Amino acid sequence: MKLLILLDFDGVLFNSVYEAYRVCERATKGNSIYRQGISFEEFMEFRRYLIDAWQFNRLYSKSLHLRDYSSLAELAPCDEDWEFTKKFFEARSEMLVDPEWPKLMSPYNFFFEIKHLLVQHPNLFKILSTRNEESIRKTLEYNSVKNLEIFGQEQMRNHGSKLGVAEAQGWIGGDFYTVYVDDMVSHLEPFEQQADLCFHAGWGYDASHYESVTQAQMYKVIKGLVSMANQEKS
Repeated sequence: MKLLILLDFDGVLFNSVYEAYRVCERATKGNSIYRQGISFEEFMEFRRYLIDAWQFNRLYSKSLHLRDYSSLAELAPCDEDWEFTKKFFEARSEMLVDPEWPKLMSPYNFFFEIKHLLVQHPNLFKILSTRNEESIRKTLEYNSVKNLEIFGQEQMRNHGSKLGVAEAQGWIGGDFYTVYVDDMVSHLEPFEQQADLCFHAGWGYDASHYESVTQAQMYKVIKGLVSMANQEKS
């Protein structure tokens, strides 16, 4: 069987909270329908519950602002949420013009540990993220990682979920031994009965629990799997 390792981006490879905060602030600045002056601390607390970019509207919108962020996952997007999403990605596109933009995101130690495997064996890895593809690609290239296939926000819209993308690409079952790593439990749960191995990244945005793995543990697992896959080839 062919080894395939699916990696989330935000909260697994990079800490992108500050970048998302800057994008939201740019998208809403001076617009009277949005809350102004939201602190980074409040943004951080909200980010723990976020699944998709449209949900940022429930933090910034004056009319739809949530007091209880834990209810975020129960909500369906409305037209105002999609309008916010449009503004969000337009603001990010404007910021992407700056070649120094990737500095807003901090690589986790896990990224530095796994980087040589991403470079040497790009065929074994896919990035599966709710972030837009262009920003992922620019960040990876800025950090000298190229040739990885990226499946981002655009694919999520087409297939409805991360699992939907994985199924559409034929990554579940068949000839693949699929490993999935994500920091958000809500994204991880649909894969638990589908992927061969699932790991909760305990260093990301969601709360860690007794089954979460550390960055060092996750690197050792992936390094071992890649080593075994290469031995089988030879």
